[in-house]
Amino acid sequence: MLRRRYVVAFLLQFAALYGLLIAPWPGWRAAYGRFFRGLTGAVFASDGGPTIVRFRPAEKPPRPEIDLEILLAQRAEIDAAGNARTRVLGLDTRAVGWVPTALLVALIAATPLPWSRRWRALLTGGLLVHGYLLVLVACYLWNESAGMVPVSFLPFVSPLGEFLEETFVSQIGPSFVVPTLIWFLVVVAIEHPLSLMRINVKQRGSFCLSCDPEPAGGTATPPRSDPGPHSPRCRERRPRSSPPHTHRPTK
Repeated sequence: MLRRRYVVAFLLQFAALYGLLIAPWPGWRAAYGRFFRGLTGAVFASDGGPTIVRFRPAEKPPRPEIDLEILLAQRAEIDAAGNARTRVLGLDTRAVGWVPTALLVALIAATPLPWSRRWRALLTGGLLVHGYLLVLVACYLWNESAGMVPVSFLPFVSPLGEFLEETFVSQIGPSFVVPTLIWFLVVVAIEHPLSLMRINVKQRGSFCLSCDPEPAGGTATPPRSDPGPHSPRCRERRPRSSPPHTHRPTK
């Protein structure tokens, strides 16, 4: 019954937090779009290579949710006037970036752990989810540039590129599956076992002066004449002494 109560509390807190984070707050979409554009542009934008890559806000997107445009142009095709045939890629930063980020934040914040561990899990999980977002954009660029961006030394396989783009960019499923796996890794597989290990170490670290004459400090302590109260662990390992046998005097 107690475990069910914790599960219900976790689900209610998660739903409330995720609803608050994913709500269309005024100005938040534009703010996150600038952050996403700055992050991906710092990693993938290039003007000196054979393929020119630039990131900019969407000017005339084909759909209203597209707020990021990626421009690809081949340097060899630039004419004397400085013009070249440019390919424009569109990206919805909210669906691709903010949805998995908000999901991970809500999962970690609702997990019943000490807040010091939640902040550490948020830091680790944030690094992992943004690493996933960079991999996602890299797969998108690699397929749309026919293997020229972000690296050109790998052999380009068109079916593989189409599969990666369809799986990670076009489909919404990874935006929910990947942050859930990251949450399981940083909270359930790392932080929760660490908590259990520390609790176990604290329990093992207790000793009783009457039963442990040489505690961890290294100085021997003689046993007391009055044993006094024992710790639970000490009581478990202490053998029960049989009651003294008394003889009735015979007449």
